[in-house]
Amino acid sequence: MAANAHSEGKHLGPAQYVMVWAALMVLTGVTLAVWKTNMSFELRVVAALGIATVKAALVALFFMHLWEHGGATRLVLAASMMFVVLLIGLTLADNMTRFPYANPPYSVTQEGIPFVDQAPPAGLPPPPKGTPRPPPPH
Repeated sequence: MAANAHSEGKHLGPAQYVMVWAALMVLTGVTLAVWKTNMSFELRVVAALGIATVKAALVALFFMHLWEHGGATRLVLAASMMFVVLLIGLTLADNMTRFPYANPPYSVTQEGIPFVDQAPPAGLPPPPKGTPRPPPPH
């Protein structure tokens, strides 16, 4: 009785797995090609994240067998993905509301220069006009 607990449905063969693997390799090449273009940094990041989302969907659908299973398995995956999006979204929303100097200066370089090579000025410049100041400590 226990041997028949898992119903044997239609499983994918080796040819389908090789095709999915080839698609993943092509998408990896597309990601590299997009990154080496002259597009803006923000557009390249958005394109790379979009391609990574497609690749993650391929892995989940075929290598994690979500294509063959339905119902509760897909519901659990969708709920966990929504939870991850919610956590990342709330973290980004919190970071956007912070005082600009709460983030470390010179910590991000888009030109590929290590941040240790960029010497900060002797004193930090004053914040731009209109930037709210934090309340004084009590």
